[in-house]
Amino acid sequence: MKHLNEELKANDYNTDPMLRACEISINKSYTEVEGRVISPPQLRVGNKENLASKFSRWSFNGKKFADPKSIEFWAVVNFSSGHDIRAFCIEMAKLGAMRGMHIHPPSFVFEENAKHKKKPGSVRVDKMFEQIIPKFRKDPPRFLLCFLPAKYDSNMVLTVLGPWKKKCLMTFGIRNQCIAKNKVDETYLANVMLKINAKLGGLNSMLSAEVSQTIPLVSKVPTMILAMGVTHAPSSRSDLPSVAAVVGSRQWPMISYYRASTCIQPPKTETIHSLFRPVSDREDSGMIRELLMDFHASSGKRKPEQIIIFRQGLSESQFKHVISEMEEIIKACKFLDEIWSPKFTLIVAQRRHHTKLFQANSSDNIPPGTVVDTKICHPLYNNNFYICAHAARVGTSRPIHYFVLLDEIGFSSDSVQELVHCLCYVSQRCTSAIYEVAPIRYARLVSAQMLEIMKTEGPELPMLHKNVRDTMFFC
Repeated sequence: MKHLNEELKANDYNTDPMLRACEISINKSYTEVEGRVISPPQLRVGNKENLASKFSRWSFNGKKFADPKSIEFWAVVNFSSGHDIRAFCIEMAKLGAMRGMHIHPPSFVFEENAKHKKKPGSVRVDKMFEQIIPKFRKDPPRFLLCFLPAKYDSNMVLTVLGPWKKKCLMTFGIRNQCIAKNKVDETYLANVMLKINAKLGGLNSMLSAEVSQTIPLVSKVPTMILAMGVTHAPSSRSDLPSVAAVVGSRQWPMISYYRASTCIQPPKTETIHSLFRPVSDREDSGMIRELLMDFHASSGKRKPEQIIIFRQGLSESQFKHVISEMEEIIKACKFLDEIWSPKFTLIVAQRRHHTKLFQANSSDNIPPGTVVDTKICHPLYNNNFYICAHAARVGTSRPIHYFVLLDEIGFSSDSVQELVHCLCYVSQRCTSAIYEVAPIRYARLVSAQMLEIMKTEGPELPMLHKNVRDTMFFC
């Protein structure tokens, strides 16, 4: 706000001859708008305890995970030389026990041969798996913990990370967690444990409303949540395609479990191409079919009667893309069952905008949960709003602008805002609300991870191994 005031004062736009000729004037005072603050949702953790967040954050101190998983058959892989593996595993087991996870000592610790450290990343990973495979011929490990070189040596990290993820996720189907930090403190380890439990199929926390099935319009009728996005390769890598990702909720009435599906498409293409891809009269190899089948299998053989679609990364001029994408989703539904007609709600989330919200007469950021849906919202779309679900740790909070382009389900303005706010609290990667709904964050993580694999392994993207397809490997 101080910076903007200084710019307005220094430039004195109202004396600019061009602006005056166009009869444009710029008000030097901020637009005042009315907002409201949505109360944070109550969370459920282990032992059926409810947990209240404070300023959009919460702590697991003295608490257990809602659904903790054990690690019984696993191994450690070390590409680095700066870690005390034994001490780390002891601390990890202690913290896991405090969170309800029973972690056995690792079955094996594999150290990289020093003579391989200067070789290309794919060679280093291949040599490491030459050590691993003979030890697990009959039964692959349930989990691999991988120590990478410290992040200050970013080139070393990236050259190993892509080949490593490809081997684990696509070749062998092993859930894994990478660590690229020499000094690991308790806070860092606690965050790592969140990711590990989620990747193993556990749940760290959930909404109390999921358990009591009191989420308006979602808990009473089988409802699937989809989030879609596209990640483009950097301009320096014109040889790489773009990666589209779709994540879908599973195990209804839960809204905290998700599965991902990905595909590649021509570079810099924003419209997602492979949502519906029939290869014969009976077979569809598109991404949506995979997620619909998983929802059906994990939700008591029920089809979703309602589908809520979140799309990120589009400007107003690109909204036509998401309409064509939704038509492809409808085709995928009809391909499975011609008489099946779920209701749709379509929401676009914009984070690349320049709108900032400030508290009147205060230098503090706006409180988490702030919603503005009048005066500064887009005049051509009836239901659009800004919401800031998180508390920024540094700098000025940036709200997300949501556009409800279609609503066959029949949400009220308040209920759709409440749903969006709740979905910012279900990310399994942290103990705070995030600034965007969790499924959109997951879609971005998935596509970024697949792009990282292609940067070192080439422009082809193999299928995920069947052992990890239905997991939250992207956490």
